[in-house]
Amino acid sequence: MSVNLTHILVDLARLIKKRNGKISLTKKSREILKDNHKLLQLVFSTFATKFNWAYYDGYDEDQIGQLGWGFTLILLSKYGHKKRLNSFYAERYFKAFPQLLVSLETTYSTLKRYATRCYSTRIFDRFLDYFGVIEIDKKRKGLDSETYITKTDLFDKLIGCTPPRRAGNR
Repeated sequence: MSVNLTHILVDLARLIKKRNGKISLTKKSREILKDNHKLLQLVFSTFATKFNWAYYDGYDEDQIGQLGWGFTLILLSKYGHKKRLNSFYAERYFKAFPQLLVSLETTYSTLKRYATRCYSTRIFDRFLDYFGVIEIDKKRKGLDSETYITKTDLFDKLIGCTPPRRAGNR
């Protein structure tokens, strides 16, 4: 999956071209490969905005996690220093984006549980963990597991979330 994802991302970011069945670097990629920071920014933003996060899963609603992904970064910036359940973030996410729950249908789980798993899989397991900005700690409890999320030091080095100023605090 990671090799396939890498290929998709470099293609979406237009870092490669395919001519006569052969893949080669674009002029843009040769320049960007000289600057690791710019390369990371490009790959991160391409993953966040151009790649369809539902591509690798069977969940119904394509928008969950990807819509408002920056909101999750704000939540992690504020609360991620302490180990918290993935459901802590999911509850706040779905409170901010309740319309995402409307079209969901599930036959094997509660709506809340299904939505939390979808959100957690996409935002934590298959996005932020890939970039090393969070740590995931899964603890087995019978047939279920509890998933704890903590931001890493790298998160604060790469991602800056500054709360907006209030009108009276200028």
